[in-house]
Amino acid sequence: MNRLSLHIGSEISLKDFSFSQLIIAVKTLFDTEGIPGLVKVLVILIEKMLLSSGVECPHCKCKKHHQHSKADRRLKTSIGEVSLILSRVLCGECKRTFVPFNQLLDLDPYSRKSREFEKVSLETVTNQSFRRSARNLHDTMGFGTSHTTLHRWFTKTDATNINVNKKVDFLVADGTGFKKDYDKKDSNRGEVRIVIGYNESGEVIPFGAWTRASWKDIGRFLKAKNHPSDKIKFKPIARTLVTDGEEELVNALKKLAGNHQRCLFHMTHELTPLLRYQDIVGKDEAIKMSDQLNELLYLDLPEADADPLKSMEDKLKIEIKLIEMKKAIDDFINELKMLGYKKAKTFVENAKAQLFTYIDNWIKTGISNPKVTSLVERIMREIKRRIKKIGFKWSEKGAEKMTRLVLLQLSSTKQFWDNHWASKMGMEANIKLSFLGVTVDA
Repeated sequence: MNRLSLHIGSEISLKDFSFSQLIIAVKTLFDTEGIPGLVKVLVILIEKMLLSSGVECPHCKCKKHHQHSKADRRLKTSIGEVSLILSRVLCGECKRTFVPFNQLLDLDPYSRKSREFEKVSLETVTNQSFRRSARNLHDTMGFGTSHTTLHRWFTKTDATNINVNKKVDFLVADGTGFKKDYDKKDSNRGEVRIVIGYNESGEVIPFGAWTRASWKDIGRFLKAKNHPSDKIKFKPIARTLVTDGEEELVNALKKLAGNHQRCLFHMTHELTPLLRYQDIVGKDEAIKMSDQLNELLYLDLPEADADPLKSMEDKLKIEIKLIEMKKAIDDFINELKMLGYKKAKTFVENAKAQLFTYIDNWIKTGISNPKVTSLVERIMREIKRRIKKIGFKWSEKGAEKMTRLVLLQLSSTKQFWDNHWASKMGMEANIKLSFLGVTVDA
């Protein structure tokens, strides 16, 4: 273990001494130069260890070198601006110079920020505008970072790349509009489409966000990434696809899952305006019909029972109830037809095959799937807040990237986001620091 002595210059008068003065002096010292200064000293120690271990030239692998020069480098970090003095050495073989410590730094060439500060910055711009983020970081960190710099870091980051080669229990997809830059057709209407998966354990798994691809393109992309060879049969990546019933979305993604569940909330939510504005029905009558449909859709399923006989009894009751519910939906469709509500009748009739997938799955496996898309709706609210209320006039690429940024940070308590940065920052490396004491020079 290497020991590093901490030397602090002090001018203390015991005659006028007070403990409060000591606390304020220590706080002032560490607020102004303490932690960044300690990092600077540690870098000097590590650099000496690196040079004494016989560092190789990155150009010719030679271990013979001598001091060439020293250079200052200021880095923005979450503990303040750290000023490093790094040695540059001259290779004795190829006569080229290099900085040995650069082999240890988790930095891009010529970077003026640490990766952990980049992570903090991206998390900040996810929640607020770039200008407000710059002010917030200045108030928090004590040094300035312009909003244009934050925007450049956001544009260049690769932290939004998402691996889509994975299996999930449930697949949920949705889309929302946003205002973009005017295109060649003089339109500023853009749409971002997102796909997420989640498992019975509650783990939320992001698949991605797209602004420049149709649902058909997205479906083909996800299938290709999860289908190793055309010579073998494609295996669905999810047990159940849950959607709001958008026709293009369903046709493009249904092949990715074993079955399809229509969102029951959207069924009743969309029936009311359909009756009012397509079939020209009064408000009270439309609400009455929607409430009637709502009562036909939901069934509370029993929890798993360890007793096989009890489970069989529950299963039989549910099968009987399912038959009754399907008949009730058919009767409801016939009622709409008799009343002349053609649009509403077609809407419910087209959806009836996917209304009770959650019950069918429970009967077959003992495990139900979600009845509604509420999980993705919560995520969509956060996405809408960032790309609609906080920012507008996005480029399609920028809106897509920001959506992925939000998506990653909301998924699985940021597991995927944190894992990405842990790998990028080299958090698997071993480093342990501890206070061992202080030497006092007379």
